[in-house]
Amino acid sequence: MTPPNISIVLIMLCFWVTLWLVNRFLIRPVNTVLEQRHEQIDGAEKAWTAKNEDLLSATGRIEDELIEAARAAAKTRETYRIGAHQDKQQKFDTARKEAEKKLESALEALSQDAEKARVELRERAESLSRELVQRLLGREVHP
Repeated sequence: MTPPNISIVLIMLCFWVTLWLVNRFLIRPVNTVLEQRHEQIDGAEKAWTAKNEDLLSATGRIEDELIEAARAAAKTRETYRIGAHQDKQQKFDTARKEAEKKLESALEALSQDAEKARVELRERAESLSRELVQRLLGREVHP
């Protein structure tokens, strides 16, 4: 029998040493870096999710506050609108009363002027008729 070939044992020994060196100095550090990156990515995703939830809740609160502010503004606007309408109505009523008073005094003055004009017309008509009768008769006529 022939003795076993020692070169195959040496090749196997070199293979296992090389495999151990590659595993020890290349594969493990690369795996460690990859695991760290995955952990960083997972941490960043969790942080992003938490921040996104905070953002959504803050946005919801702000929207609720805006809705409440809009309601308050509508109430305030309605209050001022009602107040302005009442003020306008009050001024309108005051102006109407003043106009009615002025109209009443103008009608009273017109009535007095009309009565004066009637009296004056009567007197003038009597005077003109007397004068006409005097001219027709040719003599003076007494009332």
